[in-house]
Amino acid sequence: MRLTDIYDVSDAQLLLLMKNGNEFAFNKLYDSYWKRLFLYALNILNDKGLAEDVVHEIFTNIWIKRESLDITSFENYLFVSAKNRSISLFRKVKFTELDENIITNLSLTPEIDDTINVRDLKYTIENAVKDLPSRCRDIFYLSRYDDYSNLEIANYFKISQRTVENQLYLALKHLRAVISKTISILLLFSFF
Repeated sequence: MRLTDIYDVSDAQLLLLMKNGNEFAFNKLYDSYWKRLFLYALNILNDKGLAEDVVHEIFTNIWIKRESLDITSFENYLFVSAKNRSISLFRKVKFTELDENIITNLSLTPEIDDTINVRDLKYTIENAVKDLPSRCRDIFYLSRYDDYSNLEIANYFKISQRTVENQLYLALKHLRAVISKTISILLLFSFF
């Protein structure tokens, strides 16, 4: 197939070419869909940078898995992927904001301010992270401290993104339980 013919082929034909390593076919698919996909993700996330990340991650994943992908409708595949990744990223961002706001929002009253020592709370969080199983802890550190994406972590450990998401969920659940318990104890003592 000549290069000029690549602009007159269907998505299914482009997918077949891409499966065989044809970068022009991949670029044609990318050029055809990136803007609509970006706007779709932007509508969910309301953040241009995050929407760009979603689109980039989807197309990177498609290229990496091109030989094993079995896609009937490329457009449907893209938009379902964008929806799922955007929702997942939205939750991750909200959990991160929640984590960051826990300490900030503790300053509800002067009595609580006097009782809760932020340094002690930080120490409690650090110990709670250290108590996590080693793989879970490593994934948590890469995600929260080194700002790796779930895809990057999955590639680093050679595990699925779903496993990364599950490990982060378990880590955050553990941290919330520890923080909640610590705050409850501190609040209890603040009344005596």
